[in-house]
Amino acid sequence: MVTCPDCGTSNDDTARFCDNCGRRMDDVKAEAAAPAPTRPVDQPNPDADLGGGPIADDGLPVGEDLDGVPGGERIIWQGRPSKLWSPRMSITNRYKLTNQRLMFEFGFIGRTTEEIDLYRVTDVGVKQHPLERITGMGDIYVASGDASAPVKYLHNVAGPEHVKDLIREASRQERQRRRVMLREEF
Repeated sequence: MVTCPDCGTSNDDTARFCDNCGRRMDDVKAEAAAPAPTRPVDQPNPDADLGGGPIADDGLPVGEDLDGVPGGERIIWQGRPSKLWSPRMSITNRYKLTNQRLMFEFGFIGRTTEEIDLYRVTDVGVKQHPLERITGMGDIYVASGDASAPVKYLHNVAGPEHVKDLIREASRQERQRRRVMLREEF
């Protein structure tokens, strides 16, 4: 059976024209018979991020969907401080980056959650001392226009440069999505 791309009607394989709309079916049969294009082994997959996972249409890695809405909020990255450098903080602190906000959760028994909307992020940076550079850990600071906490830190995060780039790119895309410009960009 060959499906007409114009009207969606299933037609017999030998049909030259669609039974419903009359469209020629020669090109549809040729496309169905042609092998799928293959990507050379030495070229990277354009549908994968640097970590090997799939990416969405907006260029961000696809993660767990938070709100159940197609194209809605989804988790890009989640982490916690290193057990090596700060055992207590690794139990009590959690960080989540979605395509719309950066969330900080603090506490073991009681829980405090703070959020920064990504369109408010103005600067992101990494701070590492020599031992953290050796072990691949570091602190990420996020400067924002949030009045309650203008600078927040993600302490002792593994792969801080990668996480910093994820935050930076997600904030840039969220500003584009909301059509928000920073005062510096004028």
